[in-house]
Amino acid sequence: MKLAVISDVHSNLMALNLAVEDLKLENVDKVCFLGDYITDGPNDDQVLSVVRSISDYTVLGNREKYILDFSSLRKDYNNYKTIYTTFNSLNDESLKYIRSLKKYCIFRVGNYNILMIHGNSYYNESDDIEKIFDKIIDDFDFDICLFGHTHRYLYKKYKNKYFINPGSIGQACDNPSYKYCILEITDKVEVTLKEFEIKDTFDKLVNGYKKTKYYKDNYVWTNLVLYVIRDGIDYNSLFIEEFNERIKNMGDLNADDFNKIWDMTFDIFKEKYNLESL
Repeated sequence: MKLAVISDVHSNLMALNLAVEDLKLENVDKVCFLGDYITDGPNDDQVLSVVRSISDYTVLGNREKYILDFSSLRKDYNNYKTIYTTFNSLNDESLKYIRSLKKYCIFRVGNYNILMIHGNSYYNESDDIEKIFDKIIDDFDFDICLFGHTHRYLYKKYKNKYFINPGSIGQACDNPSYKYCILEITDKVEVTLKEFEIKDTFDKLVNGYKKTKYYKDNYVWTNLVLYVIRDGIDYNSLFIEEFNERIKNMGDLNADDFNKIWDMTFDIFKEKYNLESL
């Protein structure tokens, strides 16, 4: 059995289409998606349409959970506008599909029970990876765990179980490439990492994003996303750390003050990391 394992599209339709075209050459038997299909870009409905059309197994990501838990209370704050914009862009078919997604999936291939989770509820940056694996082992009966969320490729055998993270097809944080995995199961387990160059299509991606409402409404966040894609560095998390440090003693801020500090932090952040305007 040959499985394609794809995670963390984050609305990057261009990257997803690269994987879809590559799958035609791989002749896979099943396609597994590990969550976070949407947000961070302008192509949510199109991405979900592709996922629906080619997937055999899917699970809920934390970004889809944000849509299920959507509230308009903080819609004017820049750190929530990304979710607000996405929520309002989704058509009824996409919303229905998101509501149908489950938190995990277990299926069997040969002698192996395969667990699919997004992984956000287990991931804690203060924990080492084996502690995270132990928590998953405590909760599920499986031989192979497929998980995403970190945007970093990982293939590790631990306590006689296989843990596989295909990395992110849409927004990698380990090095600048679009990634997914081929998992082949016979009498043994074999994993092949598939990667695609960023540089060949990056200018086209930037120009496409700049023309969208999503980019205009979420200028800072979308630029950070594009920097991540280009460089393979988790600028979003680094930016949030700096922003939170800046506001930690300021109490409850109204949206205008919050957004001014957000934009100011971005200007400082760009200079600190030598990030030129796209």
